[in-house]
Amino acid sequence: SLVLANIFLLVFGLTGIRIFTKMVELPKGILIPIIVVLSVVGTYSIHNNLMEVWWMLGLGIAGYILRTYGIEMGPIVLGMILGPLMDLSYRRAMMSVRNQPGYFFLDLVRNPISLILTLLILAMIIGQTPLWERCAARVKRKERNV
Repeated sequence: SLVLANIFLLVFGLTGIRIFTKMVELPKGILIPIIVVLSVVGTYSIHNNLMEVWWMLGLGIAGYILRTYGIEMGPIVLGMILGPLMDLSYRRAMMSVRNQPGYFFLDLVRNPISLILTLLILAMIIGQTPLWERCAARVKRKERNV
């Protein structure tokens, strides 16, 4: 069925490419209301719940405000999607070591793969600190003097 879906997508995509390019060239005054209506209908049709439409509109306004102030949306969306999954995985990991933080952190360095990943994560975190930047600047100065 996946192959059949890809074949139909290829056929419809190639035959509709002229129409799709014309749709993109529409003025924003026409295109934006169409997108908003389709978004509202799509949001409502998932669970037939009007509250989800209000959530969509509220989060859209919040996203616009955050974009206005220059706050990146990617990390926020990533946090909203992966946050519950990380919480569930953390709880499972703590239950597997009987809620003993010492064993939890010991498991991070016991396996070679988790040791490498832990060291890489620590290197990325330390690389963002001001102390690391000062050390890097000091090394650059020494290189220029040599």
